[in-house]
Amino acid sequence: MSEKFIRIYKKFYIDEIKAHLLIYGDLGGNCAACHKMGIPLEATRCPECAAEFKYIAFRNPRVHMPKILRLQEERPEILIIDHEDYSRHTGEQKARDFLK
Repeated sequence: MSEKFIRIYKKFYIDEIKAHLLIYGDLGGNCAACHKMGIPLEATRCPECAAEFKYIAFRNPRVHMPKILRLQEERPEILIIDHEDYSRHTGEQKARDFLK
C-alpha cells in the first residue's frame, strides 16, 4: 500500500490560522500575520513577528508536492491547509468587516 494525501475538512477559526500561517509560493514564503516576505520553507518562526508556524498553505501544491512530502516527514506536526479555502474565507471576512 502507498500513502497518499487526501483532504480532510475540519472547523478552524480563521484568525487562529492567520496568526500561525506560512504561505508558500514559487520563490519563498510569506507570514500571514505580518506579511514578511522571503521566508524559507524550513523556518519554524517568522523572523519579523516571531509567530510560530503551525500551518503552511502552498499556492500551487501540485508543483510543490516533493517539498510537501519532505516537509511531512521532517515536521509531521505541521498542518498543510488549502490556500484557496484560506483565501476565500479571509476574503469573506474582509467583506463582512467592510460592510459593518
